[in-house]
Amino acid sequence: MKVEKANLVAMLLEVGEENAAVLLARSTLPDELDTETDLDVLLTFGLEREQVDEVALLTIGEIEPDDVNTRRRRDEMDKAISRRWADLVDRWMT
Repeated sequence: MKVEKANLVAMLLEVGEENAAVLLARSTLPDELDTETDLDVLLTFGLEREQVDEVALLTIGEIEPDDVNTRRRRDEMDKAISRRWADLVDRWMT
């Protein structure tokens, strides 16, 4: 998917990926990026494949930021609950 570098930097900042945004802004990547061909470089900025896809979709307006924040909060809650259950099971087993 093709996106403008400046727009991708702005969206990274909006979703809280400041380090990746700065690295991208200072990179020698062209002004128009292709998330497929430039993926390896984008991953070196500390992003995961899913994040690159998600932020690119946000950048071109395919999904709304609220969708991403809701999904991210739900995923964080799922991880916290899973860790808590694992801790409880460990305690019960010992």
